[in-house]
Amino acid sequence: MAVYSSSFQILFPAPYRLEFHRLRQQLEEAHIAWRTEWKRQQLDFVIENIRFVHDPTWNTRLFSVQSARDGGHWFWRATKSAVMFEALSI
Repeated sequence: MAVYSSSFQILFPAPYRLEFHRLRQQLEEAHIAWRTEWKRQQLDFVIENIRFVHDPTWNTRLFSVQSARDGGHWFWRATKSAVMFEALSI
């Protein structure tokens, strides 16, 4: 144990520990300043009510995940058939 302790003190002398504590304190001060500024900006933030036009065929579009799941487009029906055929041939 004495060898580990002395080698540890050689690698990390006491002034580095003091510097580490000073850097930690500066980090805490910077974080507190950032947090107070962020909270101040959040008070000024206003959410606008954004409306989108409804698309009645959203679930049959080619790149719709819902269309891929339900087979709402010919491409996804063909893909599902090809995958099932390949799975059965295993």
